[in-house]
Amino acid sequence: MEKLADLPPTALITFGAVLAVIFAVRFLGLFQGQNASPEKSAAAAQVAAVIVDPSALNRASAALEAQTMEAIHFRKSLERAAEKVCQSLDRLCVEVDDLKKELIRKGH
Repeated sequence: MEKLADLPPTALITFGAVLAVIFAVRFLGLFQGQNASPEKSAAAAQVAAVIVDPSALNRASAALEAQTMEAIHFRKSLERAAEKVCQSLDRLCVEVDDLKKELIRKGH
């Protein structure tokens, strides 16, 4: 507190203005939070609808499960394709090595 008294007047005014803005923003945020009660919120209405009618939640769960299974199948097919590419690359490397050995053997 002693260091605050040593500040020039313009710095004290600026400090006070910044504090005022901080408290104003905080107060307005609390005021807005009180206005956004659950009764006025659209999200609360959607949650209440799901609680009352679980069939929408069941359909969403089934759709998510189907999407998960599709993603698993896609990942497995990508793994198989990557394995085939690796096998082809291995065969190509062996063939290139064989060609290199043959060229060395023939003296070129």
